[in-house]
Amino acid sequence: MKEVQQYTDEELIVQLRNGNQSVETYLLNKYKGLVLKKAHAMFLAGGETEDLIQEGMIGLFKAVQDYDVDQEASFFSFARLCVTRQLYSAIEASNRK
Repeated sequence: MKEVQQYTDEELIVQLRNGNQSVETYLLNKYKGLVLKKAHAMFLAGGETEDLIQEGMIGLFKAVQDYDVDQEASFFSFARLCVTRQLYSAIEASNRK
């Protein structure tokens, strides 16, 4: 069996759907840098960067759970979109308070 790093993200999602739970942890760690970059570029009124990082990780988790391998978008593109949307939603909710 190949090392997990040798698979594409899309192949890893298929493995996750087939019950390989260790893949989920690998993908969350792999894309944590994306979350950090996005979170540090935004501002949450009344909150801290750590709050945004947590929201971004929720978006990343949703991306891992919801990604459809039959779509034409890459996992990276889908994950970036999910993280960004989650962060904007958190900021909008914070601004409403």
